[in-house]
Amino acid sequence: MQTSEDGRVARGQRTREAIISALFELYREGNLTPTIEQIAERVGCTTRAIYQHFQDKEALVVAIAERQLEAHAELYRAAPIEGVLDRRISGIVGHRSALFEAVAPVRRSALVQLHISPELQRQQTGLAGRFRNQLATTFEPELGVLETDLATHILDLLDLHTSWETWERLRTWQRLSVDRTERIVTILVTNAITP
Repeated sequence: MQTSEDGRVARGQRTREAIISALFELYREGNLTPTIEQIAERVGCTTRAIYQHFQDKEALVVAIAERQLEAHAELYRAAPIEGVLDRRISGIVGHRSALFEAVAPVRRSALVQLHISPELQRQQTGLAGRFRNQLATTFEPELGVLETDLATHILDLLDLHTSWETWERLRTWQRLSVDRTERIVTILVTNAITP
């Protein structure tokens, strides 16, 4: 009896993972708002099977966002960078490059869903705060000697220059390579922190 129950649980987990993987594939292909029917067709199951695993589409979107958080936990942790200024700048730019390139398909879809998902809004607010804190800590030697208003102004610029929005603009809309984007963001950060 226990063996058949274990088998059902394992099959259910495999189906759940297949659903999340299918959604990720659709995102990666550029379909940022796939229907439940499209997901079911990709998995080879019924829409009913999807709803057995996920209460609604938002629950599915949140599940894939959580998978991203787990898969890239170290990048999402956003540890401060230490060392001389050039090393800290290249460390921040390298961190953002690795993270944004890894999560681009899911991030784009999350932004489409953000206005209707309190959980995604909570996650995004937390991440934005974590990345800003990473900048404040990494560049504390430079910011800490400045008058408070100026330090805040420069931190705002650093936050903007190293944001997803800047990265996405350069990579997607201006069609720049990763290397070129990294060089531009490095220049922006350097100019902001060494006025």
